Amino acid sequence: MTIGKTMLRSSSAFFLVTAPAVAATAQEAPEDNRTDDIVITGVQAQTAGKSAVPLLETPQNIQVLSTALLKDQGVSLLDDALRNVAGVSAGGVARAYDLFRIRGFDASSFTYVDSLPRGLAINIELAGIEQVEVVKGPSSGLYGSGSAGGMVNLVSKKPVRDAFIDVEGSFGSFSSTNAMIDGGGTLNGAGTLYGRLVVNYRDDKSFINFRPGTERLYVAPSLTFEPGGRTKITLLASLSKDWSELIPGQPAAGLVFAGPRGFYDRHVYIGDPKAMGQILQTVVTAGYELDHAFSDRVSLYQRARITDLDLSWLNLQQPLVYDPATGVQTEFSQDYFEDRRVYGIDTGLNIAVSTGAVEHRLAIGVEYDGRRTDAESRLGFAPVVNLDLYDPDYSVFVHQDRTAISTLSSKSDSFGFYLQENAKIGRLNLQLGGRFDTIDYGDGGDSQSAFSPTVGATYEIGQGLAFYANYARSFAPQAGLFDANGDQVDPERGEQYEAGLKFAPASKGLSATLGIYQLTRSNVATGIPNMPGRYAVTGKQRSKGIEFDGQFAVTPGWQIIANYAYTDAKILQDNVLLIGDWVLGVPRHQAALWTRYEVREGALKGAAFSIGGRHLSKQAGGVPNTYFLPAYTVVNANIAYRTGPLSFRLNVNNLFDEKYFVSSVGEYFVVTGNPRTAMLTVGLSY
Repeated sequence: MTIGKTMLRSSSAFFLVTAPAVAATAQEAPEDNRTDDIVITGVQAQTAGKSAVPLLETPQNIQVLSTALLKDQGVSLLDDALRNVAGVSAGGVARAYDLFRIRGFDASSFTYVDSLPRGLAINIELAGIEQVEVVKGPSSGLYGSGSAGGMVNLVSKKPVRDAFIDVEGSFGSFSSTNAMIDGGGTLNGAGTLYGRLVVNYRDDKSFINFRPGTERLYVAPSLTFEPGGRTKITLLASLSKDWSELIPGQPAAGLVFAGPRGFYDRHVYIGDPKAMGQILQTVVTAGYELDHAFSDRVSLYQRARITDLDLSWLNLQQPLVYDPATGVQTEFSQDYFEDRRVYGIDTGLNIAVSTGAVEHRLAIGVEYDGRRTDAESRLGFAPVVNLDLYDPDYSVFVHQDRTAISTLSSKSDSFGFYLQENAKIGRLNLQLGGRFDTIDYGDGGDSQSAFSPTVGATYEIGQGLAFYANYARSFAPQAGLFDANGDQVDPERGEQYEAGLKFAPASKGLSATLGIYQLTRSNVATGIPNMPGRYAVTGKQRSKGIEFDGQFAVTPGWQIIANYAYTDAKILQDNVLLIGDWVLGVPRHQAALWTRYEVREGALKGAAFSIGGRHLSKQAGGVPNTYFLPAYTVVNANIAYRTGPLSFRLNVNNLFDEKYFVSSVGEYFVVTGNPRTAMLTVGLSY
């Protein structure tokens, strides 16, 4: 393993040195007139709807982010990408996981890839993603179990017929590196078989002392076969292998607010630098997509995937007690092992028929989702380890023998049947649908079922301006939680009312959505006093707000993405938490702006300049609301230049070196935002 990682580091460094030389000795390529448009303004640019209904006629708030935007911003984590969408607050206690809330409620466990449940919250590799789709509000009417706040659907990079190859190498702050190859094209003379291969290696070092970070190798081959004009089959696979170090959370007292001894250094590493926490994980996926058109009005789709996770977390140092008066944290050791398999297959029909003046567009399908998990946690408490965060002496760390404390073996099989009808009458589109799901927990466990309806409408006022409204419900199982009688508790339920305006005039290069909503999350499991390990579904939380998302191509070369959200998320009922408390990690106000200008004529042709940032008001650091993370504004920028096949890009994040805190869970786990960082990328494209 050590040899392999050394070779990967060497090859990424080699590319940074040799890429310009390769370009200089290559044959002169035709002038490259491509542009890197960061906005998506088409009325049909999403796949999350499982049908051919354009975005403008869909009575739900769906936002789409292009890979060009993520590339321009230098984004490698989903959390960072989602900050381009109003009402999404990203970040959590573990940097190795994609953690985010939509409209105030956690949606991390309901991320989809190509419209199938991913089943993992571990960081997805964005190098293999073509676009990010954020569906706001309950989506159980099409997708089954999910967050009341919404879901994220990630669209994989897939083969294209035209031959191409993109190679990039990056080097940045704290000696972080990245190397990527993305290429493909037609593989036979008939043009019916074409493939693609994405390979990415990254080593992201952090600003924390001793530079813990994420090291990953990602490989994703894909192959498309079109035997005729009506059938298309795409095979998709990926391997993601991590050799990373844990970046521990930090306690709030002395970091977010002054403790009795003042502030400790935000760079402090809370762990044993001689035996850093290791994250060793391998994720393998294999699946396919099948599309077949029986006629111009009836088509079949099928999506299937198997995901296998092999995870080992070693030498984790976890906080047991932290005393702000002394600045000493008592820690225990943890090793964690997990094997997980996720199976998914979704089969459906899209049907378009007309009855008089009414145009019907139906999506009807059945879906299976299976999960198998085996996990074990081993803990060590002796000898006692006490680390002074203000004056760390790492010699206090000694080996603590681990004892297997908990083991988990779980199984679930869920089946869903869904039907959605869009009836278009002139400028009016009526949507009515629902899904029935059953979940079997196996091995004598309980079975549960739920029906999730959705109803909505859009009315095109004219010139690309449409009014929309919807009512939708969601459900989310609470597996492993039991009531006073020892039975599995009922699923959470979500209920939303929403209305707003969509604007997407044809060929005008802009799209915008303005929405207002009220969303209630009920049946939240809350602990029963005097009955440890038993829960009642008496909790209720409510979120209401206003959101604006806009993408604008102002002039040729000048593009803007902007958003704003007001989110009022509170606890309405609970056995333990205080009524009226803010929901964890949800700012009342958040806004973001990103603008890019590309020079397309004259001596500076090929140069591009981008700048933008985001502002978040204060947010609850814990529940109960014992403290708040302060408001912050972070500005990012880049300069890029492309000439022929060569490209250069310099990204600078947190331009003014703002000190801020991304997220937290309680008083022991705070994630500090990165200081000013820079990354230089050299690319070669044919």
